[in-house]
Amino acid sequence: MRMLIAFFCAALPATIALATVNANTAQQSDLQRTKGLDKVKAKAIIDWRNANGSIDTFVELQQVPGFTPDVIEKVKPEIAFEGDAYTPPRKEAKKKTVAAATPAPRVQASR
Repeated sequence: MRMLIAFFCAALPATIALATVNANTAQQSDLQRTKGLDKVKAKAIIDWRNANGSIDTFVELQQVPGFTPDVIEKVKPEIAFEGDAYTPPRKEAKKKTVAAATPAPRVQASR
């Protein structure tokens, strides 16, 4: 039982849904949705890829002005180099809560 609980606790962070932005095809507004990317950094990615072509790795992303290793670590979970331009985070299914049925109060019949 403890192993099962440990497994679910370890898997929990992996289930947190984040948006994914493709650094090669996303527009500036999509890039700005990424945590850690402001207007200037988003524009820098677009300018760099217009001048140099696609960005294929995080090592290449370091060549973009303003992208320090700290910035790259911050945006790593949300940046992709292939796929859709912007993939919004998955919405968690709302759990339906069923109210516990409360028994009706007992009424004594009068005789």
